[in-house]
Amino acid sequence: MDVPHADLTNGSSCPSCTLCATESKLRPDAPRVIVCLTSGPLINGARYSLTSYRCTVCGERFEASEPLAAQGGKYSVSCKSQLAVARYGMGLPFKRIEQWQAYQGVPLADATQWDLVKSLYDVVSPVVASLFQQAASGEMVYYDDTPNRLLIAPETATRKGVYTTAMVSNVEAHRIFLYVTSHRHAGENIKSLLSLRDESADSLITMSDASAQNIPTVDSETLLSRWIFCFCLVHSRRKFFEVMDFFESQCDFVLEMFAMVYKHERHCHEEGYDAQARLSYHQTYSAAYMDKLYTWCQNQLLYQQTEPNSGLGEAIRYLLKHWEGLTQFLRVAGAPLDNSLCERAIKVAIRHRRNSLFYRTQFGADVGDGLMSLIQTACHHGIDPVHYLNSLQQHADGVRGSPSDWLPWCYQKTLSASATEKEPLAA
Repeated sequence: MDVPHADLTNGSSCPSCTLCATESKLRPDAPRVIVCLTSGPLINGARYSLTSYRCTVCGERFEASEPLAAQGGKYSVSCKSQLAVARYGMGLPFKRIEQWQAYQGVPLADATQWDLVKSLYDVVSPVVASLFQQAASGEMVYYDDTPNRLLIAPETATRKGVYTTAMVSNVEAHRIFLYVTSHRHAGENIKSLLSLRDESADSLITMSDASAQNIPTVDSETLLSRWIFCFCLVHSRRKFFEVMDFFESQCDFVLEMFAMVYKHERHCHEEGYDAQARLSYHQTYSAAYMDKLYTWCQNQLLYQQTEPNSGLGEAIRYLLKHWEGLTQFLRVAGAPLDNSLCERAIKVAIRHRRNSLFYRTQFGADVGDGLMSLIQTACHHGIDPVHYLNSLQQHADGVRGSPSDWLPWCYQKTLSASATEKEPLAA
């Protein structure tokens, strides 16, 4: 907000120079900025009382026109967007939001919040489907899952376990975050995602931990011939770290080998190496340490230096069993070292689970997953998620007709084109 000077304007005479009888004039200068922060409820509202009159003879009633701000209905598009971001982006349960609103004198029941979020999902669901289609064509996909809970299981469910799978797909210059909550584990969800993939697409690199649930069964020989599996080096390192109190000297050696690899990875990142230069650097400097680690692990078991069923023995056997996937970064350009990117992404779902404890139904989980996917993808691209969701609602017809034009990284271009089309032609 601009605050005008009480007495002076542009071009006024300088009050300090009047005694000098000069013709000095004032010109605009850089303003001094003061920031004042205020608080309020998550959802604000305004109450309008429309003045009305009634004829004493004919009884006809005359009422003031509704203000422009009230013509969109009781719940604005920003109200729905704000609730979605608070619940599925920040992990605030609807009941907690209801209490917050009540404290501030703007009541908003949790059931009403759900109805608003559901109506928002009805608008944006085509964009969610387009996100999945885009993610299936990614060059690299990170994925992992975490337990979750459904109060009412679908009738078709054959398992008791419920999982939320987080998938992060690199598609050209974009990164897509996807969440799926169901009775399927990560391997089945990644298989479902890749069923949308064009078989003529280039090779695919995936990163996960080496759990059996993360390895999908795929029938396509074409896909399998282009699929490069990478396993998380941090998961392997953690197994040694967890038994360090009992095998300190042995684990010190292993952790030192891992530390050297990550030192070289940090150098590649700081120098801005491309995928091929990074591969060459690791082959030159990291391969020797990994070879040394492999030989040490083999000798520990071969010469019975370690009990195979001990904690250290299990860590060594895990490392040797999955050696190929754990060391893809030494053979494949662009292969990541670990699954830390997906581990950070899945914390959003974990935070939501800890605060809200569960989803009630599978449909509720689908709504949450879809909105969470849109919000996290938008945030990664530096987009305000509230403005993004507002725009999708304000252009619902365009979203239904061409959802691929309303993805987070291109919706602003679509908005600009739409505004240009609506501009009147010059006379």
